[in-house]
Amino acid sequence: MEKEPFAGLCAEDIAHYRDLASQYAKKSLLPIFQGEYSDGNLELLPEKLKTAFEIGIAATPDESLSGCQYGIWGSATEETGIIPSLLILSVIAETCGGVAMSLHAQGVASNLLLQAKRKLNFTPVKVGMGLQEGFCPPFLGTIISPDKDNPVKSMTTAEQKANKYIINGSKSFVYSLSSVDAYVVFARVSKKWGCFLVSTKEKGVERTDVGVRTGLRACCVEHVKFNNVEIPLEARVEDGDARSLVIRAMSLNWMGMAAIAAGVAKGAAAAARRYAAERYQGGMQIEEHSAVKMLIAGAEASIDTAEAALYSLQNAVFTSFSGLKKSAAVKLTVMDLCSRAVTDCLQTFGGYGYMEDYGMEKRLRDVTVLKLASGSSAYLKQLIFDIEKEGVL
Repeated sequence: MEKEPFAGLCAEDIAHYRDLASQYAKKSLLPIFQGEYSDGNLELLPEKLKTAFEIGIAATPDESLSGCQYGIWGSATEETGIIPSLLILSVIAETCGGVAMSLHAQGVASNLLLQAKRKLNFTPVKVGMGLQEGFCPPFLGTIISPDKDNPVKSMTTAEQKANKYIINGSKSFVYSLSSVDAYVVFARVSKKWGCFLVSTKEKGVERTDVGVRTGLRACCVEHVKFNNVEIPLEARVEDGDARSLVIRAMSLNWMGMAAIAAGVAKGAAAAARRYAAERYQGGMQIEEHSAVKMLIAGAEASIDTAEAALYSLQNAVFTSFSGLKKSAAVKLTVMDLCSRAVTDCLQTFGGYGYMEDYGMEKRLRDVTVLKLASGSSAYLKQLIFDIEKEGVL
């Protein structure tokens, strides 16, 4: 059987994942963009996301649901690798980057709980992940030692008292589905990282929507505060040191965001080609104009390069610092390439590209937010440099 250039996956496997995501996008997501909605009719979104759980695209820690294993970042990721999740995210993002981001955030948080393989105090269905404090993820020194002041220690703490933990602190820019049941929260426990499952119903959990955003509006984004939140000992996700889970969370997050950016860019390229084949200027289709040819070809070359970088991660060990460095480098590279590709595609529309009617301005907004979220270019460059300098493995 002929193999695709993805370890362990045959052509039929690849076709299956792509078709599953494509059918979901076509049947569930395209209808929400009917009418005058630049980001889609978001009132219809909860129903469409429910469908993602029903068909097994959305991962969940709940083993009774089909997505537990083969959803995006489900438990089967350890067996099948990262490629299936990246493929599904990219295909969905061709239609809507915000929906892809919602399912990606759900999957990363679910993966952390599934990897723990511990009996927790309860099993949520919809989960979000709280790691970031302030405007960027933790720097290398904090990842290594959350209690050190260089560059800045983790300000979210968990203190054990008798048969419970008490959590205080806050998490910024928590991406998730709307109305999650719980958060996977990283906190400082003495001198080490701890990871905890915190129900949104616990007293002292305060959630604030970040408000109107530039892009990815189909994804919920919140600031979450924890004010003397009491949780049982059974809510701790790991055995005593969650640093490997911190690395896993950051690596998976960047991989998925890079896949979403590639999907957004591919959607932009497809839209540009359609428009160029239909639009006439100077007595001929604009696809015959050399300037348009160069814009579209340049965009597609950028996308091909971005995908090559993304799928080079298939053999990376994303629980190690070397894997974290590779994931950071890929997010840095892919975001630049895809941002350029979307901009080039938008230019083929001329001034119309900035109008809501054609959906290109949405793609530009989405890829811009992806480029900045969960680690800007400046942050990623510093992290890559520090990992190489310190020589951590």
